Amino acid sequence: MSLRLKFGLILLLAVVTAAIAIPREDVILQTLGLKKARLSVKQGLDLQGGAQLVFQADLSKTPSGQRQQALDSLITVIQKRADFGGTSEIVVQRQGSDRVSVSLPGVKDVNDAIERIGKTANLEFVTVDPQTGAQTPTGIDGKDVDSATADYDPQRSQPVVRLKLKSGDATKRFGELTTKLSQSGALLLTLLDGQPTFGPARTEPINDGNAILSGNLDIKGAKKIAEEITAGALPVPITLVEQRTVGPTLGKESVQHSLLAGIIGLGVVAIFMVTYYRLAGVLAVLALGIYTTLTIVLYKLSALLPGYTIVLTLAGIAGFILSIGMAVDANILIFERMKEELRAGKSFVAATEAAFDRAWTSIRDSNVSTLITCAILFMTSSSTPIIRGFAVTLGLGVLVSMFTAVVVTRTLLRLAIRQPWGRHPRWYGVRLPEDQA
Repeated sequence: MSLRLKFGLILLLAVVTAAIAIPREDVILQTLGLKKARLSVKQGLDLQGGAQLVFQADLSKTPSGQRQQALDSLITVIQKRADFGGTSEIVVQRQGSDRVSVSLPGVKDVNDAIERIGKTANLEFVTVDPQTGAQTPTGIDGKDVDSATADYDPQRSQPVVRLKLKSGDATKRFGELTTKLSQSGALLLTLLDGQPTFGPARTEPINDGNAILSGNLDIKGAKKIAEEITAGALPVPITLVEQRTVGPTLGKESVQHSLLAGIIGLGVVAIFMVTYYRLAGVLAVLALGIYTTLTIVLYKLSALLPGYTIVLTLAGIAGFILSIGMAVDANILIFERMKEELRAGKSFVAATEAAFDRAWTSIRDSNVSTLITCAILFMTSSSTPIIRGFAVTLGLGVLVSMFTAVVVTRTLLRLAIRQPWGRHPRWYGVRLPEDQA
């Protein structure tokens, strides 16, 4: 790819991300004829408030020695149902000995949230005699399902739910069941909370554990059923005992102060880079601007993925600002190496290429170690979504910063050194030996 084409693509990226990142991007999009819903960065409970639900678990039929485990399992299932992607900053925690509190930031449809969380979601497969209509349990239920995903089947021209049964015994028993049904002519019916959901229908032998459930569903309904099946059935019955609106735990003034501190920090970093690295510093600041707008755009676009929306809390803002500093670190490594190569007598082209090539391993290793830390934080903090949010924003920021430092800055620097005015050592804060004589 030519240098001019790369620069053109970077310029296009800068314009598009800047247009979407501004607070009222819908005005610009509508001007261009794109009448889409307004995008916005979703805020957490500490920034915008929301709703809090308290459910009481019925442990009367649970042995006393198993109640602790049952409540832990209940919290896990509710967390999956309320926050399917694990990034929405929904807090699920124990309250007393038999209650679970659920904090929902910025929730609009509380009734839908209550129905989603409180639904039993017991999945069962039963056989149906086509002559008498008699139903017979098969012993295969939701515990035998590994995952469920919503999809669109072009052959059926309708949304479906694809099931993946657990490998081993579950897949074997399901294969034996479907083979028997195909030979006998009996029908397979899928029940969800005791209600017929898919079927009754004839089935072919399914020996690989991959089943397709189809019926009169729209894509929204298919997604909802898939999420319920994947989250699993509630281990014990629950009852909603409290529902209230929660105000933001951080005032608007506190949030404004935090953002102001971030802007000041970004400004000071930009002044330092321009003062110390001069032309290279200017290019780094431009790349940093693209990094900022691109990251904000990714936050906004995540809202189009229900269940995987990135919700920004104060901890998330901290992760974003921290990743800005890491983006600058990469540029500093590159520019210092470039200065060393110039002092060694290399040309600007050779010095630039050597700087990026030799600094890349350090940039890669440091960022990979940070990403590993983010992954560990994400995987071990299912009960503390605020930490998960910090890990997501920091990890995403690191990935974007690697792109802007290695691709954007490199392209801009290559373009600059090919201009006569861009090949003066003092433009990069370099004093060559002959200048010091």
